[in-house]
Amino acid sequence: MLTFFNRSHSESVTVDYCDFPEDALQESVECLTSSGFKFYCFHPSVANWMQVDASSVEKIRNRIRHARKNGLFLFEINCGSHSGYWFRFQSFSGFTFMDKWDSFKGNIAVVSQKDAAAFLGKPGEAVTEEEVLKRLKMEAEIIEKAINGDLFEVCGPESDDFGRYGWFLDEEEAVKFVLEEYPDFKYKDEDFRTIYELKTA
Repeated sequence: MLTFFNRSHSESVTVDYCDFPEDALQESVECLTSSGFKFYCFHPSVANWMQVDASSVEKIRNRIRHARKNGLFLFEINCGSHSGYWFRFQSFSGFTFMDKWDSFKGNIAVVSQKDAAAFLGKPGEAVTEEEVLKRLKMEAEIIEKAINGDLFEVCGPESDDFGRYGWFLDEEEAVKFVLEEYPDFKYKDEDFRTIYELKTA
């Protein structure tokens, strides 16, 4: 945790890990689903993250065939756990449903070209898979940090009713917010002189 004080050392603003990273996860997933993305997940943990019921192998294979037949964008959700979770969206090139020791297999994301264009802020335009993946990379980073509990938040001073702000992807981003939002709170403990007084009997 980082603490920043005002000049009088009477109030402070803190930067710490987010207390409720699941809220950021939900917000990110809802952003995708409201933009037309559909998720079909064989692995129960991934299904839970993406807020859907786990799908059978047959259903996922059917959705893959449907996406290819109808010209939809089809992405693999590449994720697993090894010294923490990782989470990526990547181009679909076929996969196995058998989990490796550290990876969760059998999870896909599908979106129409029309919805993908709107998601990128280019309604009615033709967009490429590479453009969609570039934007998905941002959401994947949020999801990954949320499921690992690695997001940060800012807690304001008492004079701001201890308002909470965030989430932030890293500590540096949160500190930048503090210095911009609370310019008077730029001092750390080491900036203050410690005065020791002799105790009297």
